[in-house]
Amino acid sequence: MLIPICLAGGWMLKRIKIFPENSGIVLGNFVVYVSLPSLILSSKIELENSLVFLAFIPWLIFGVSVVFFYVIGKFFHWDSETKIATILCCGLGNTSFLGLPILRMLYGEEVANSVLIVDQLGTFLCLAVPGFIFALRFQKDSKTNRNPITSVLKKLFTFPPFLALLFSFFLRFFTVSESIHFVLKILGETLVPIALFTVGFQMELGSKLKKSENFIEPLSIGLIYKLLISPIMIFLIYIFLNINPKYLKIAVLEAGMAPMITASIVSIQMGFKPSLSATFPGIGILCSVPTLFLFYFILENFF
Repeated sequence: MLIPICLAGGWMLKRIKIFPENSGIVLGNFVVYVSLPSLILSSKIELENSLVFLAFIPWLIFGVSVVFFYVIGKFFHWDSETKIATILCCGLGNTSFLGLPILRMLYGEEVANSVLIVDQLGTFLCLAVPGFIFALRFQKDSKTNRNPITSVLKKLFTFPPFLALLFSFFLRFFTVSESIHFVLKILGETLVPIALFTVGFQMELGSKLKKSENFIEPLSIGLIYKLLISPIMIFLIYIFLNINPKYLKIAVLEAGMAPMITASIVSIQMGFKPSLSATFPGIGILCSVPTLFLFYFILENFF
C-alpha cells in the first residue's frame, strides 16, 4: 500500500498546490544527500563467493541498455536528454524498494542477503559510478564541457552516495556503535516514502501525457526493455551457465523489477526530461505486477 499511496500523494500535492513548485528538487536533494547515503552505510552485506555473480546482473543490464537505447534513440530520432533519461531509469531496476519485500514474500528471509548483494554491489554501485559518470558526460554544463575528466571526477567524488559506498567498505574493518547504526537506519528508512513522493510530485499523467508523442514512445520502449527484455536476457544467460535454480529465480525476478526510483531522482536532479524520468518508475511499478507474476509462474512451474 505504501507505493501507490506515496505516488498518489506526491501527484496530488502538486496539483492542489500545497507544496511550492520547487519541492521536487528539495525532496530529491534530501534523498541524494541524506536518505540514500544513510541506507548504504546502515546495510550489512555478507559476501559469499557463490553469490558474487549476482552483483553483475545490474551492470550487464545497464551496459546493454546503453547500446540498446542509443540505437533505438537514433532510429526514432530521440534527443540526447531523452536517451540519457531512458538509459538511467530503465537501465537500472528497483532491486531494493520492490525487490527486497517481494522476494522475501515469495522465498522467505533467507534470500535477503542475496537481494542486498544485487542491490548494493550491483544496482547502487552501478548508479554511483558508471551511471553517474555517464550522466555527467552529457549534462549541459559549460564547466564539464571545458574540462570533462577533471569535472567528472570532482563531481563523482562529491556525489554523496558514491562517498557513502567508499566509506561503507572502509567501515567493514571497524565496529560501528549501535546508536550510530540506529540513527543511520532510521534516516535510511526515509528513502522509500520521500523518493516515492518525489516521483509522484514530478509525474505527468492524463492530458499532458497524451499530448506528447515523444513522451509515450520512450516510455513504452523503456518499460518493454526493463520489464521483459532484461529478465529474458538474464534467464537465457543463466540457463546457458547452468546456475543453481534458486539463484536463477532471484536473478530473473530482480532483473524484471520496475525502473529504479533513485536513478529517476538523479535523472530529475540533473535535468534529463524530469517528467519522463518521474513517470518511468510510477508507471513501471504498475506494469511490473503482471510481468513479475508471469515470470514467477514460469520459474516455479518449469524450473
